[in-house]
Amino acid sequence: MIKLYCTYADSSEERLKNVLKAYVPADFTILRTPLGKPYIEGNPVYFSLSHSGNRALIALSDKPVGVDLEIYRGRDRESVVSRWSESEKAEISGEKDFLKHWTAREAYIKLYGYSLAKMLKRVEFCGGKLLFDGEPQKLFLRHYDLGYGMAAVCTEN
Repeated sequence: MIKLYCTYADSSEERLKNVLKAYVPADFTILRTPLGKPYIEGNPVYFSLSHSGNRALIALSDKPVGVDLEIYRGRDRESVVSRWSESEKAEISGEKDFLKHWTAREAYIKLYGYSLAKMLKRVEFCGGKLLFDGEPQKLFLRHYDLGYGMAAVCTEN
């Protein structure tokens, strides 16, 4: 099970708590791992939250989940793409392509609660598959073009 909830960034924490109330039997506190991944101790509901611009996206699942949302801004991302593999570069011809690659990477990193700064160079999205240190990962990954931005959701198979 994966459920997605779109909201505005300024109300995302409140919306998250309201969404979780339907799945969590009692009062709860949202805790964070040492690297910042939010969770509820002892609860089988997994969630991930992403903000971009004035929008936010919440993913809820019965297994660990990572979500990323990036708003379309019409910006040139060549400085970022220039550091990626030649295979990835060949797949990127505009902002939507770039954000598809970026959100896949970030959703994967958030799935495991890793540090974005430490892991970004080790993750690649090529040919529709995520690779970690060059090894294909057996994951469920889905992209959503929301009209105002690109989102990716990643869970273990």
